[in-house]
Amino acid sequence: MRRLIIYTLAAASLLACASCAKKNVIAGHLDGLVGDSLVVEICDILNSRVPITSMTIPAPNGDFSFDLVDTVARGVLIYNVGDEKGRQNGLASIVFVPGEAARISGRLDSVVVDGSKFFQDQKAYNDLCAADRERMSEIVKELRAVPEEDEAKADSIMNIYNEVSEHVNALTKQFILDNPASVYGATLVSRLVGSDGKDALEVLEAIPDAVKNGYVKPLVDRATTSAEKAKARSEAAELVKDGMQAPDFTLKNEKGEDFTLSSIYNQGKYIVLDFWGEWCYWCKKGIPDMKQMYKDAKGKVEILSIDCGDTEEVWKNAIVEHELPWLHVYNPAEKGSDVAITYAIQGYPTKVILNPDGTINKTIIGEDPEFYEYVKSLIKK
Repeated sequence: MRRLIIYTLAAASLLACASCAKKNVIAGHLDGLVGDSLVVEICDILNSRVPITSMTIPAPNGDFSFDLVDTVARGVLIYNVGDEKGRQNGLASIVFVPGEAARISGRLDSVVVDGSKFFQDQKAYNDLCAADRERMSEIVKELRAVPEEDEAKADSIMNIYNEVSEHVNALTKQFILDNPASVYGATLVSRLVGSDGKDALEVLEAIPDAVKNGYVKPLVDRATTSAEKAKARSEAAELVKDGMQAPDFTLKNEKGEDFTLSSIYNQGKYIVLDFWGEWCYWCKKGIPDMKQMYKDAKGKVEILSIDCGDTEEVWKNAIVEHELPWLHVYNPAEKGSDVAITYAIQGYPTKVILNPDGTINKTIIGEDPEFYEYVKSLIKK
């Protein structure tokens, strides 16, 4: 079978010219390497978890060079041999598009990337945000040093972090608007999705179609989808406030039968819409407490778990494996109406408590003890 990607190691003697090397060359000098070779992983631009291919290249005295010949953009990860994904000594991670040349310097845990236009734009953006990013790193260190019981101080520090982060977002937005034809700029759109998608959709309007439909189209398309969902979720949030009638929906249960939410209204029970997934650590961690609550409620509470993000097979197996005794439906977001968007779900698990008549009583995000205490208070009334 013909290979889609061809790699050729460049001779070490050519490294001196790497900064002006032919297109498609990734080359450079890295300080502090462990050993005299590097691992290079070439990944799908949308998924760096599983490499398409990987190779070990020579890096005598920290110098290295290799060619990437392909017709689509790729993600490239570079790290020390024996240090998987750079967990110990750092990882260089870049997006590489055909017809470009990258020059990498610094250390694996703090690389500097320059080269042709794409990477010149990347360097300009990184320089623009450098001071804020350094400040964010300092704030993270401060936060880690705060005693766990000092929540007030932790919240204060997080507020400062969020302010700096918002400034980075503002810089990112302005960079894209100032450089709408920048291919690198188009890769930054996903950073602006936020809670309402507004900024991302605004900059997408400014980016020319030639860029949006070019080498980084998969990244642009994903950012567009995320921004549109965020916008829909933000608009939906206005319709699922406490006291409002819960939006009705019909989904398939584990038997493949249609189940309509309103079919369990007016039966004298509070209803918990449990947005969860088998993939979600905190969702699974809360299952024992959910079971106990369901048992203690003695018929005064009905739970409807809405699986989001799993395959049908994984979902059905999870119901059996965890022995979940309540109602279940599957939310196939990719096949139409996404109930998670309808209910403006921002994180998992989220529990939406409905009154027996189907009006929204309260929404609690996360695996929070508050949920169990609140349900207890309701059924005691």
